Amino acid sequence: MFRYMNYAYAVYKEKSFTKAAEKLFISQPSLSLTIKKLEDALGCPVFERSGREISLTAVGEKYIEAAEAIMKIEGSFKNELDDVLNLKKGKIVIGSTIFISSYILPQVLRRFNQKYPYIDVAVVVEQSTVLEQKLENGEVDFIIDNAVYHSDAYVYIPVLEEKILLGVPENCKANEKNRHKQISEENIKDDRFINSAKISISEFADDSFVLLKTGNKMRKISDAIFAESGVKAKTAMEFDQLMTAVSYAENGFGICFLTDTILKYAKGCKGLCCYAPDTEHSSRMLYIIYKKNRYLTCASAAFIEEFNV
Repeated sequence: MFRYMNYAYAVYKEKSFTKAAEKLFISQPSLSLTIKKLEDALGCPVFERSGREISLTAVGEKYIEAAEAIMKIEGSFKNELDDVLNLKKGKIVIGSTIFISSYILPQVLRRFNQKYPYIDVAVVVEQSTVLEQKLENGEVDFIIDNAVYHSDAYVYIPVLEEKILLGVPENCKANEKNRHKQISEENIKDDRFINSAKISISEFADDSFVLLKTGNKMRKISDAIFAESGVKAKTAMEFDQLMTAVSYAENGFGICFLTDTILKYAKGCKGLCCYAPDTEHSSRMLYIIYKKNRYLTCASAAFIEEFNV
């Protein structure tokens, strides 16, 4: 019904088929035929033709009124679309784990907000298994996690490589003969420990460990390190969160595995001596993950591009 709206509106504004045709860059007979098609679709005339006078019929007045309302909506939508495409408006829903959302994400969001102040950002904090479900259901636009899900339906963008370290309480006897392998907090923060001397996990075979619970990504890494070295770990305590395990290790309850990002973004490790373990499992990757078949908004794409910790 409104397929020929722009043609009818041009005739209404110009009050002349000839002038309207010139403005539309079509021939006058072609314009007349188009208006005839419109009137056939409506079942009644839009224009009164009396000599050279062109006026609207009662139906024509209603049609033009509706056409103006449609054009207003189109104009408003175009403005909204321009704002979204130019990142003047938008919304992102990010899913992340507790550590990432608490220590890494705030720094990235501060830079992003300074650059794109009108983009609304919501952060959903959950465990990895819950985050995957929310990503699958479309409840979040993307997630930031170090887990790799068993599905080829996702796109993985690597954004940060985390180095695996050992945090050994200062009162541990093995520290005495391995002080030359210890890594200072300053060297960790400045990434100057990459080529440092590595230490075998077997040096701590008689010590107890504070580990994460089975199923956690860091627990899988630590189990792989134990299996690789042939060490049967003595588990003192198990926790859900990495930061909790580090805190108990700091208080002498056992050795823990941690990442360099903890020292870079969260806190120093008081009461711990840090080492780089001699293992093939020396790092884990942090990813931005989103569904392949989901449209990635301009705001989401801008955030991903900005994510450079």
